[in-house]
Amino acid sequence: MKKIKPKELPVVKHELLLLSLLILLFGQLFIPPAYHELTRPLLFIQTIFAGVILFYEKKRWRNVFIALLTTTIIMELVTYFNNDIEINSATGVIYMFFFLSVSVETYRQMYNAKEVGIAMIAAVFSGFILLCMIASLFFMIIEIFHPESFSNLGSGDDKFQNLTYFSFITTLTIGYGDITPLTMHAKKATMLIALLGNFYTVFVTGIVIGKYLNQKSSAKE
Repeated sequence: MKKIKPKELPVVKHELLLLSLLILLFGQLFIPPAYHELTRPLLFIQTIFAGVILFYEKKRWRNVFIALLTTTIIMELVTYFNNDIEINSATGVIYMFFFLSVSVETYRQMYNAKEVGIAMIAAVFSGFILLCMIASLFFMIIEIFHPESFSNLGSGDDKFQNLTYFSFITTLTIGYGDITPLTMHAKKATMLIALLGNFYTVFVTGIVIGKYLNQKSSAKE
């Protein structure tokens, strides 16, 4: 069996990122509800580790993400023993910075890709999930500073899960109406995320189709 060298890890970085995001979204389906509060930080931490792999070739950013991973672990431990609103807000900002940084890098690599292959498809899929996760954290920060900004959120871990669900429904412009924005902050944020969701779909679809047509044209020549 061939031993995988460290420099070979980034070859599947987008596939690993997509896998980690899917685990983040759906991992708790296989975990008893009593352990959701405990496992939620672990799911986020494994996603940050995937971010370290994504930036593996960039030493400075890789070190930033390793520091971010360490800080997140410490803050989650502190939150577990002392559930303070300021610590929760700081952790939310860290996660938002993480998702924003990974999103920008994913979009950059997706735009610069020469061929439409498995890696690019994984990057496109990851890019959309990242946009939705940024939206969910954005909504969560609004809810923390302006309580009751959204209807039917529940409490505890259910609140974040419902906001994540709402972010996907909004970004996909489905709008079931079971969760609705109530305050002006929430309404404006929902409008912004819906606009970004539409833009992502149109813009990325155009990029992928253009690259695929160029790839087919080059292959014929």
